[in-house]
Amino acid sequence: MQIIEILFGLLVYPGLIFAFLTGSMLYWLYRKVRARFQARKGPPWYQVFADVIKLLSKETIIPSTAGKIFFLVAPLLAITGCLVSIVLLPMGSQYPTASFTGDLIVILYLLTLPSLALIIAGMNSGSLYGTIGATREASLMIAYELPFALSALTVGIYAGTLSVASIVQAQLSRGAFVSHYPLATIAFILCMLPKMGKRPFDIPEAEYEIIAGPLTEYSGVLLGLFEMANAIKWFVIPGFAVVLFFGGSTNIVEFLGKCIGVTLILAFIDILYPRFRIDQGFKFFLKIALPIAIIDFVRVLLGW
Repeated sequence: MQIIEILFGLLVYPGLIFAFLTGSMLYWLYRKVRARFQARKGPPWYQVFADVIKLLSKETIIPSTAGKIFFLVAPLLAITGCLVSIVLLPMGSQYPTASFTGDLIVILYLLTLPSLALIIAGMNSGSLYGTIGATREASLMIAYELPFALSALTVGIYAGTLSVASIVQAQLSRGAFVSHYPLATIAFILCMLPKMGKRPFDIPEAEYEIIAGPLTEYSGVLLGLFEMANAIKWFVIPGFAVVLFFGGSTNIVEFLGKCIGVTLILAFIDILYPRFRIDQGFKFFLKIALPIAIIDFVRVLLGW
């Protein structure tokens, strides 16, 4: 019975179907807000669905110079990392579909898979543009993963647990952790931007420089899977921020409202700042995001 419940959570709610629908609408909201601030109309609400359906119906072309096995596995790896993370997160409830002691650490590892998938995709595409995009993604990962993990571990140590369900329960009694560790929250949100591939850290997929970066040679079903993974990220990563710093929620409507708030923050940052160069992005995380994450991490270790 538990296996059926986990499969339902993985494929239906809060997994593949629900996450894709919700993430697509959050991604549309992000694009719409950005377009309005740029005096554009922006895409219709169904744009993501139309794009995915179109790609899934097209022929998939695999370059003769590509490393075929890794080229095919990469988009599946991206989706898997997102979906398993969702099952472990209490999305709009006090308890996730599946949980265990230390699942916070597992989620941090799982959320590296979409970025690793882009690196694998680019390095095995047989394209110079793909290789450049993959190396940029790898460089950024080195810079942002440490402050991202430190920020998450800060609230885990403060709550006295590495279980995300227990972290949510702790916030129900102590209040949202953003009020206790605001610097860790800021560092976490800054690290969300490259994880989502958004400005000013969309360097690996800089369309005016390297076309689509790691995804340049992707088409058809494989590109459609990457688009699905991107849409799901717009639910799971903001949801992770809500769970860790903004109190979580036992109500799905309230939870989605908080996810919308996080999405709007990302949209405003995207609007305000132009794309960084790769060296600027790398230095930003080492000089700004990492130090402020360390400050709150040291504070929680000292019990301040």
